[in-house]
Amino acid sequence: MVATRILFLVLLCGGAALGQLVDKDFAPTVTATCKAGHMTIKVVTSQNYVGTVHARDFRTSNCMAVGNGTTTTSLELNLLAAKGARDYCGVLVNNKADERSVPIAVRIHKTLELADDKFYVITCGKAGFKNARNETALVNLALIDRDRPVYEAVYGHTYTLRASISRPDGSYGINVKSCFAFNKQNKTELIDDQGCPLPGGVISRFRYNENLGVADATLYSMFRFQDSNEIHFQCDLAVCKGACPEPKCDGQSKALTDESAEQNGGLLASTNVFVLEPGQPSIAALCDGIHPSWLLWLCVAFGVLFLIMLIINIFLCSAMSCACARTEIIEKDPSIIEEYDPYRTWQDSHYGSR
Repeated sequence: MVATRILFLVLLCGGAALGQLVDKDFAPTVTATCKAGHMTIKVVTSQNYVGTVHARDFRTSNCMAVGNGTTTTSLELNLLAAKGARDYCGVLVNNKADERSVPIAVRIHKTLELADDKFYVITCGKAGFKNARNETALVNLALIDRDRPVYEAVYGHTYTLRASISRPDGSYGINVKSCFAFNKQNKTELIDDQGCPLPGGVISRFRYNENLGVADATLYSMFRFQDSNEIHFQCDLAVCKGACPEPKCDGQSKALTDESAEQNGGLLASTNVFVLEPGQPSIAALCDGIHPSWLLWLCVAFGVLFLIMLIINIFLCSAMSCACARTEIIEKDPSIIEEYDPYRTWQDSHYGSR
């Protein structure tokens, strides 16, 4: 009997504590940052949190974080994981807008699903800023070959890594820094946090063109990682009001370089390419043009036949319209043509029938 009462009191107190937590407004603050193919989600609550933050429909260890009784809970998700992999967390990819989205759930209880749980969709996409004309200018990073962006690069060839502003107005400049290349397992730094290439590196310093709104750096020799032919490039772009000062890459102090730059903040830009062996056919090249060549002439022949049939149909429709118009005139005025009646007597006629 005593044990039953104790169990009842424990359940009652536990239910009261849970009810007190649910009754209060559960309004967590959720922020996220995207870097190097990973999304770091930070959840801040007003009270100590012991619930669960996870990607919706994914409660695996790689896609879930449990509160440890503090007011801050962090969750890191892999944005590059392939579907079916252990660290795949239901990332939604929008190739047209170059965005990756993750629906997440912030639950009050560790295992229960309650009505006051919060749900969010966090998106990592292209970053932008407001220019002098109050327009949203986006920043972009691309690998350039002959003034055209490429998504398949040849191993050992020279390319241009270009950071650009979508709507340059001359009032803002960009300083490209903290560039690195990475894939799922590897990461190598290309440009340091001052905008200077690493000694003995494979890339030059970025040079900004104020008129075009682009900053170009020469990639001397295309490289790759051993475990994959896909490479992701990512850079931090600092937006400056006016022209950004040139980075000091001759060993001067970091403090002097930072103080001379009036920077309005940092934006992230990234791109990815597939590295091909020399002589390996490119998929993009195979899709460039019309194959087979006779298909073009077949389309031209069908186009000519369609044009001829269209002209014939117009001519036939015009002829039928004219014939129908004549028939209507005859039907509306039958007195023009009448049958001859030899026994009919016409009025005011001097002749009669005998």
